[in-house]
Amino acid sequence: MTDNLRDATIIARGGLYTNEDALTLAATQPGSAIRLTNFEISQFGGYRRINGFSAFDSSNPTVPGTGAVLGLWIHQDKVYAARRNAVDSTSATLPAGAVSVSSGSTTVTVVSTAHGLSTGQLISFVNVSTLGSLTFTGKEFPVATVSSANGFTFLSSSAAASTEVSSAANISYTVSKFYSIFEHTSTSGWTNISTASSIHTRSAVGVSRIRTTEHSFTGKEVVFGVDGVNKPFRQSTATIIEVFSNQGTSSTDTNSQLTNPFTTTSGSAVVTVVSTGHGLTVGDTARFSNIDVDLGNQTANSVDFTVATVTSANGFTFNLSAPSSAANQTAVGGSAVNFFYSYASDSDLSGVALVSDFRNHVFVAGNPDNPNNVIFSEPNTDLKFTTGGGGGVVNVGFPVTALAKFRDSLFVFGKNKIKRITGNNATDFVLSEVANNTGCIATDSVIEIGGDVLFLASDGIRPIQGTARIGDVELQTISKPIQQVLRRLPETFDLSLLNGVVIRNKSQFRYFFPTSTVAQADAQGIIGGLRFADNRVGWEFGELLGIRSFVATSGLINNVERVLHGDINGNVFEQEIGSDFAGEDILAVYATPFFYFDSTEKRKTFQKVSLFTRPEGSADFNMAVYFDWDDPAKLNPGSYSLSTQGALLRYFTTGGTYGSTFTFGGSSSPVLEKQLQGSGRAMGLVITSFGTQAPYSIQGWGLTWQPAGYR
Repeated sequence: MTDNLRDATIIARGGLYTNEDALTLAATQPGSAIRLTNFEISQFGGYRRINGFSAFDSSNPTVPGTGAVLGLWIHQDKVYAARRNAVDSTSATLPAGAVSVSSGSTTVTVVSTAHGLSTGQLISFVNVSTLGSLTFTGKEFPVATVSSANGFTFLSSSAAASTEVSSAANISYTVSKFYSIFEHTSTSGWTNISTASSIHTRSAVGVSRIRTTEHSFTGKEVVFGVDGVNKPFRQSTATIIEVFSNQGTSSTDTNSQLTNPFTTTSGSAVVTVVSTGHGLTVGDTARFSNIDVDLGNQTANSVDFTVATVTSANGFTFNLSAPSSAANQTAVGGSAVNFFYSYASDSDLSGVALVSDFRNHVFVAGNPDNPNNVIFSEPNTDLKFTTGGGGGVVNVGFPVTALAKFRDSLFVFGKNKIKRITGNNATDFVLSEVANNTGCIATDSVIEIGGDVLFLASDGIRPIQGTARIGDVELQTISKPIQQVLRRLPETFDLSLLNGVVIRNKSQFRYFFPTSTVAQADAQGIIGGLRFADNRVGWEFGELLGIRSFVATSGLINNVERVLHGDINGNVFEQEIGSDFAGEDILAVYATPFFYFDSTEKRKTFQKVSLFTRPEGSADFNMAVYFDWDDPAKLNPGSYSLSTQGALLRYFTTGGTYGSTFTFGGSSSPVLEKQLQGSGRAMGLVITSFGTQAPYSIQGWGLTWQPAGYR
């Protein structure tokens, strides 16, 4: 009887819940999801299937080099990326018998006269036939050991099936040692800007992520970058320099200029340097540029030298790589030799992996030799870190995993501790406790969004946000709804590869968990967004699938926000574009809780569902109905096909163009109605799509049902 029909209206909101019981969800969060893949908070209500991504530059999609994109940032309306060089040197042709393998072993031994390699450098072979069933062509291998100046080993992915020695006499290999930084322009694509004489070649061995911060306290916008292996670098437009502890000023980029400071002796590797009040000690690193002569027939420009002896307050020595083969040289080098250096003490900048700016200082941390130290520059400069000039070192008492500034504090994270630095300069910087039982377990999970700082702790995603109490901060976990997802992260993924990005105009962040062994379609992530509902602001979460990002960034280019990521193959993509993942289909899934309405025991006959959507173009998706909490003995009807015919063209928008995907007579929020079959004590909906259709929003639904008594 029609007068016995009941109806319910449910608004799609609440986000993904993975650790709440089915009864509570249906009663308190009926519009939430037990599965939510590739949906985001819609700015028009409900959940919206996310946009796709495509090549940032379709004509030049790939950054030159090999391997993954190591760094990606936006600076002064241009995009910059870093990638390992494909070839830095090529060996001489190897003779027959130079490569050998042993049955049952993964070790490959190579004989190569004066190879000059070091552990970790990557080699690729040419003209290697199958050796002991192993194939080397088209693969890259890190050097495992250096047995001598004329030999080294590397490891294959599997053991050799037999003992064999190479017979070919034309085997060669190339070596990848360094990485380069590229600037993108719309006319020429990617241009290498790190080959200037002002920057030393940067080692790629051990570099997995380049992190940057941008500041303007020196009077101009500059980028300050670190990579965990080399010295930091500073970028101003397309000019890049490496940063030493005692570099100089932003106007000269050098500590001082020396006049003809060098003296060499034929047959000796020792070089004597005259430098008034140099302040160096044995073990410090010195570098020179603008030298107008080879020293002992060897170049000394832009080469790091270790201080061997300190002869006086105004002089020191270093050693060339080989004895001088030139006649004695006295007081040579030119009238304007640039000179800068780094300390060998705990303020050494080499190898720092973390960076932030705070109170007109640059702060760096993560030096592997001094993991507890946070080093800061002199005020109003990012090129001098001397203690006498206002720079310094703070030992926080634990290995630092991340840095983040928030309001009047610089927060220093460990894996299970948090401290903060307050004050204005070295005279009043104060280190204080924040938390002793929580910290940051993934460096690049630290992001700023909505006026708060978020980070991934061992028990979920936590914010640093202000409270009503002066000087206090809130660290309460915001990710309880997806606790089950987050708990498996350390066991499933390498969190050192986690990277995140903020989409500011959507109040949204995305975490990506890339791996080199998983295809793009299976790459996972988490999406979080702020929703204003019921006069409050709350976080909602979902899962991402199909975006394999190794580095990501967002920022303004000509006042328009752009969201970018780089992949394992060196490609740079722009997110929030199109309706596919670089040509691949997008899978989207929204599964509701099971609705039992007024009783978990009374059977209901379900009559109709009215699905409220907001299409942005033609879209096809499926809706499946499931009964009684996925009882395997329950027979479920087949899925229902639904489609939208396009979005309504509104003439007050700027998006309507002749020939666009808008449909005349379309609706911006159509109601898709389907008559249902089946009955049960509870029912749930699963809405899925797979393809390249335009995004669409699920805003809610109405259900018509009829009580059918007890059984």
